[in-house]
Amino acid sequence: MPEYWGGDVCWIGIRDATGNHGRTIMDTAQHTNPLGIANSAARILPTNTVCLSRTASVGYVVVMGRPMATSQDFANWVCGPDLDYRFLKYGLLVEQNSLRRFSYGSTHQTIYYPELKAFHICAPDRAEQSRIADVLQALDDKIELNRKTAATLEEMARTLYRSWFVDFDPVRARVEGRAPAHMDAVTAALFPDSFGEDGLPVGWYQGTLSDLALLNPTAHSKKSHPSRIKYVDLANTKWGCIEGITEYDWEAAPSRARLSLRAGDTIVGTVRPGNGSYSYVGHDGLTGSTGFAVLRPKIPGDAALIYLAATDPSTIEELANLADGGAYPAVRPDIVASRSVNVASDNIRSAFARLSSLFIRRVEAAKTESLSLVSLRDTLLPRLMSGELRVGAARELVEEVA
Repeated sequence: MPEYWGGDVCWIGIRDATGNHGRTIMDTAQHTNPLGIANSAARILPTNTVCLSRTASVGYVVVMGRPMATSQDFANWVCGPDLDYRFLKYGLLVEQNSLRRFSYGSTHQTIYYPELKAFHICAPDRAEQSRIADVLQALDDKIELNRKTAATLEEMARTLYRSWFVDFDPVRARVEGRAPAHMDAVTAALFPDSFGEDGLPVGWYQGTLSDLALLNPTAHSKKSHPSRIKYVDLANTKWGCIEGITEYDWEAAPSRARLSLRAGDTIVGTVRPGNGSYSYVGHDGLTGSTGFAVLRPKIPGDAALIYLAATDPSTIEELANLADGGAYPAVRPDIVASRSVNVASDNIRSAFARLSSLFIRRVEAAKTESLSLVSLRDTLLPRLMSGELRVGAARELVEEVA
C-alpha cells in the first residue's frame, strides 16, 4: 500500500544486503513508517542487530547502524551480553557457503528457519570474541575508509563529467560572457561560445558509446586461454568497485569466465543492470564474466569519459528499464554500447582526460589497497574463528598493513 511507504523507518531489502555485504549500514533504499510497521509482521529492531538474507540472494550479512526493520527475506539476531554482535557477523560471513548449502528452491533459493535454528557457531568467552572482532574490524575499518575515499573521488569525477558533457557549464558561461568557473584560461578557450540548433555546443555531436569504445573486443577460447585466471563476476562487482577476485585453473573456471579485461576497460553488468554491477578496470590480467559488457576505449585517453558516461546514474536507470526477461531481466551487450554520449572535440576530451585521470588514479589506488586488505581479512577470518590462529599473531599482521 502506498501509504505504508515514504516514512523515516529504514527498511532493509535484498538490494541493501547485496550492496553492503559484511558492512554496517546507516540507510536503506526504501523507508517505511509506523503505519507500515503496524500492518506488517516486521518490527523495528535495535542498533547492532545482525541480519542474514535467507531468500533469493542467500547468505548476505549486514549490521544495523541504527534502529531499522527488515522484510521477511531476512533472519535477524539481537545479541545478548554474552555474544559480541561483530563476532556473530564474522561467524556468519565465514560460514556463508555452508549456509547456502541448506537453501532450497529452483528459481528462488530459500533457507528456512528450522535450518537456521539448527545452525551452530562455536564461540569463546565474550572477552576473546571481542579481541577477535577487534582484529578483523581494524581491517574492515580501513577497507571502509578506502571505500568512502574512492566514492568521494569518483563523485568529484562524475561532477566534472556532468558539468562538461551533460550540463555544458563551460559553454553556457562563455555564451553569457563569463569565465568558466574553476578553469584556467587555456582550457576555457577550448570550449565554443555558442550552441547549435540541435542544442549541443557548436562542433559537438550526440554519438553513442560505440563511437568511442570497442565492445567485448577480446575473449578466451578453448584453443587460446591462460592456464590460470583471475576471475571477476557480477556478484563481486558493485557500484564501481571490484570487491573480490577469484583465482581458478582454467579447467576449473566457471563457463562464463571468458572475457579478457585490460586496464582502462569499463565493465557493465547486463543481468539486472539496476543492481550496479559495474566498474573501471584498473589493471591488466583479469577475466570477466560474459554477464558483462566490456567497453574498451578506441583512444586510451577516453577511458575515464567512457566509464563515467556508461555508468552515469541516468544510464544505469535507462538500462534497468530496458532489461527484459523473467527471473533474470537482462539487456544485450550491444544495448549498453548504444547508449548516447555527447562527443566533444579531441582537444576538449584530452583536457578532460588530464583532469579526470587524477581522480581515477587515486580511486584505483584505494581500490587496489582494499583488495589486498580483503584478501588478508578473508585469510585470517576462518583461522581466527576456528582458533587455529591466536589473536596476538593476527594483530601483528594487521598492524603491518592497516
